[in-house]
Amino acid sequence: MRLTALIALGVYLIWQAINSGIQIAGTGPEGIDLLDLVKHGIAPSLAAASLFLLVVVVLFRWGREVGLAQGPQRGTLRVIWPWLLFLALFALSAMNAGLPPASVTLFILVNTLLVGWSEEVMFRGVWLRGLFRSSGIWVAILGSSVLFGAMHVLNVFLTGDLRGALLQAGAAFLSGVFLAAVRLRTGSLWTGIVLHGLWDAGTFLVAAGATATAAAAPTALGDYGSIVMSLPLFLFGLYVLRHAGRDYGKDYA
Repeated sequence: MRLTALIALGVYLIWQAINSGIQIAGTGPEGIDLLDLVKHGIAPSLAAASLFLLVVVVLFRWGREVGLAQGPQRGTLRVIWPWLLFLALFALSAMNAGLPPASVTLFILVNTLLVGWSEEVMFRGVWLRGLFRSSGIWVAILGSSVLFGAMHVLNVFLTGDLRGALLQAGAAFLSGVFLAAVRLRTGSLWTGIVLHGLWDAGTFLVAAGATATAAAAPTALGDYGSIVMSLPLFLFGLYVLRHAGRDYGKDYA
C-alpha cells in the first residue's frame, strides 16, 4: 500500500485510539501522574500501540518507507550531538537525585523505549512520509511536528493538568523538528527511536529519583524547563534542515 497523508491519518487515528483509549480506561477520576504509567510494569497502552505499528509496517512492507530498513549514515554525530549533551545532563541529574530501585529503573527504560519506537514510527516515519508524498518536504517536517505536539495535549485527560499538557505539547513540537532533522540527515529512523527513548527515560528517572528521596521534582529551570531545553534543539534542527527543499525536495531515503 502506498503511504500517503490519507493513509497516515487512518493509521494515526487507530494508533491514537489504542494508545489513549487504554490509558484513559485505566485512569481514575482523580487523574494519574505520567510517572506512574511507566514505573510499575510494562504499560499495556504503550505495548499495544507499539505492536500495532510493528504489524502495520511489516504487513504493508513500509520498512524502507519509514526509515527502518537502514542504519545511520556517516556524519550522524554531527547532527545528534546537542541531544547527547542533554542526555548527559539527565544522567548526571539522575545520579545526583539517586536512582530508583532496579525494578522501577528497568520498567522505565522498557516503557520509554516503547514510547521512542511508537512515537517515532508514527510521526517521523508514517506521518513524515505520508505528508511528504502529498504536500512536500516542509509541510511534512512542520506538519508532523505540529501533530506530534498536539498529540501531547491529550495528556490533560490523564493528568487533569491543562497547563502542563500545553507546555509539554510546545516542547514536543520544538523537539519534533529536531527529530525530523535527525531522520532526514541520518537516513535512519532508528537513531531517533533511541534518542527519543533515552530522553524520556532520563526525565522519568530524574523524577523518580527525586520522588524517592523526597526532593523537589521541578528542575532549576522551573515549569518552563522543557521549553527552555527544547528551543535550542529546534533552532539547531532548522539550521540542519536549511537546505531541505533542495536536498529532500524530490525524495529522501
